[in-house]
Amino acid sequence: MAVISLVFLAVMYVVHHPLMVSDRMDLDTLARSRQLEKRMSEEMRQLEIEFEERKRAAEQKQKAENFWRGDTSSDQLVLGKKDMGWPFQADGQEGPLSWMLGNLWNAGLFCLFLIFELLRQNMQHEPAFDSSSDEEEEEVRVVPVTSYNWLTDFPSREALESFYKHYVQNVTRDLPCTCEFVESFVDDLIEACRVLSRREAHPQLEDCLGIGAAFEKWGTLHETQKFDILVPVVPPQGTMFVLEMRDPALGRRCGCVLVESECVCKREKLLGDVLCLVHHHRDHLAVPSKCSSSIKVALCTGSYLDVCKTVQWFRNMVGNAWALVAHKYDFKLSLPPSTTSCKLRLDYRSGRFLSIRLVLGVQREDTLVYLVSQAPDQEQLTSVDWPESFAACEHLFLKLVGRFAPENTCHLKCLQIILSLRDLQSLPQGASRPILTSYHFKTALMHLLLRLPLTDWQHSMLSQRLQDILWFLGRGLQQRSLHHFLIGNTFLPLTIPIPKTFRNAEPVNLFQHLVLNPMAHSQAVEEFHNLLTQVKTLPCAPLAGAH
Repeated sequence: MAVISLVFLAVMYVVHHPLMVSDRMDLDTLARSRQLEKRMSEEMRQLEIEFEERKRAAEQKQKAENFWRGDTSSDQLVLGKKDMGWPFQADGQEGPLSWMLGNLWNAGLFCLFLIFELLRQNMQHEPAFDSSSDEEEEEVRVVPVTSYNWLTDFPSREALESFYKHYVQNVTRDLPCTCEFVESFVDDLIEACRVLSRREAHPQLEDCLGIGAAFEKWGTLHETQKFDILVPVVPPQGTMFVLEMRDPALGRRCGCVLVESECVCKREKLLGDVLCLVHHHRDHLAVPSKCSSSIKVALCTGSYLDVCKTVQWFRNMVGNAWALVAHKYDFKLSLPPSTTSCKLRLDYRSGRFLSIRLVLGVQREDTLVYLVSQAPDQEQLTSVDWPESFAACEHLFLKLVGRFAPENTCHLKCLQIILSLRDLQSLPQGASRPILTSYHFKTALMHLLLRLPLTDWQHSMLSQRLQDILWFLGRGLQQRSLHHFLIGNTFLPLTIPIPKTFRNAEPVNLFQHLVLNPMAHSQAVEEFHNLLTQVKTLPCAPLAGAH
């Protein structure tokens, strides 16, 4: 009886004391609760089936035992006995009076509980939900998200469409054709480079891949004349690249490319067109060893592939390749100086120009993660450090979203509107560069694409989804936390080829520098508030020269 009373009180307490949470459920919690609900429903269904089967088997067994013993008192329906009513004094059973006395304790507890609830609700007010402390509110000043329409005076879908048409669509109308031409032109250069390096013991060039805003179809006015191309390099025959990754705990995600001789004994025995420089007899290694060591002499520092030397070799190769294909084109090609990438400038007679940046990359295992020659602007690395790049993985993810999402979705349009508004604003006073980059907004978008159904990104939901992106980034600024999209993301589809260690790794905080630098955090918050102001006062007039 006491146990029943305690269980009753516990249930009533839970019912009358709900947790005070936001009306808008956290996206991570929502996704996990959906998975948990589905799993628990399946388990409950299995338990119910198993319970019914066991109960049925136990009843049949009990009936059989009673039948063979001749005991029929427990099965009145089988024997056709009539119901004799409620036996007040039957053995082993309680009458109505004893039942009422036994439950009087529960009734008394219930009355006391109701009186306590009435007094409690009259004496105290329900506390309002606050997602941050007072100190964080004073410092961050981001509006707490307590409802769906958290940003007041948010533009309608029609106003956003008008802004997109004037400020984005008109200046990016020719971008897909330009991207197609750029990739075709670079492919032509790479093919000419292969012809020139066919007999050299230097790295081989693979097919290029367009990366970045322009090729991912979320480019804005600032990206219409800048194009990034990833050019993967592989070692020549008889040589292999061994990637030695640095410890991410040191704050830099990069690695070194060790150049070593490769064992080709099987190829030597089967085809006989190459000697194994590792296991072959010394007398036959004079000429092949010179070919193998030439890459170390020309492109390495010690035994590690040097970024500057490799880029310089590639620039010279591209310059010689241009002489072979220049007759096909009607523009002038120049190669501006650079130590981490091969920059190309295409100048047309009309005065128009295109800037192309060719970035060398070494593939990490059988994934789309590369060690690249181009480091982020803020990082200072040695000449043998190759930064880790996830651009190809992110490019594939956005491509898959575009393939499986309904037609005319608004996810890329949301990003273009936000970045166009950000480009219209000026930097805070005293700031030399922005803290919030386009990659931060892109990361927020990719997280939301995984957590919201693709059907929620329809064209009619433009205003709501734009609010979601701003809310997601605003919450990240409050918490000084924005997780990397690929590292430690348990929601990432298995179709995205990344190293196995990434899926189980601890999430990487892209806002870690804001934790360590309060000044940078204050500037980021000011930039975010300026962006919110730009959203509320959405410009309607088109940019000069935007048509």
